[in-house]
Amino acid sequence: LTFLRAHEGESGIVYCLSRNTVEQTAAALTEQGIKALPYHARLPPEVRAANQDAFLATEEGLVLVATVAFGMGIDKPDVRFVAHLDLPSSLEAFYQETGRAGRDGLPAETLLLYGMQDLVMRRGMIEQGSAPPQVKQIERGKLDALLGMCETVSCRRQAILAHFGETLAGPCGNCDNCLTPAET
Repeated sequence: LTFLRAHEGESGIVYCLSRNTVEQTAAALTEQGIKALPYHARLPPEVRAANQDAFLATEEGLVLVATVAFGMGIDKPDVRFVAHLDLPSSLEAFYQETGRAGRDGLPAETLLLYGMQDLVMRRGMIEQGSAPPQVKQIERGKLDALLGMCETVSCRRQAILAHFGETLAGPCGNCDNCLTPAET
């Protein structure tokens, strides 16, 4: 709530893993006076389309609470923030989803909240899936890379770029670890 209230009047996306969490979160935010609408694949098509249209064109300061079903092909340049209430599936997914903010070149923020239950759930999803062992091994590696970025005490931008084979000459000076270094 503190993060969202700091962006009052701005458009943003809150990602959740499940449809149930999307519905509950949108309702809870609305109760707190934050304009929020749900978006997930099981909404009736007309409701889903109306919520997407409201976010894209008509309502300023709207928070769209969504599963990852939302975002592909969305071109809204003035998204000021992206928050994840659940751990994404990989660093690639996190990078893609957070990249939906700030496309107009103005500053944007991201917030990732996670806990041990997220890690247990994500690992369980991998293990219980029907993918071949080699694919599961790759997915575990992707999850470990994401966790490494989450747990780093160095510059997060440097960690993300390093994952993609790029380098940043020095710390970004903008991520939480640069602004408030962790005690080690």
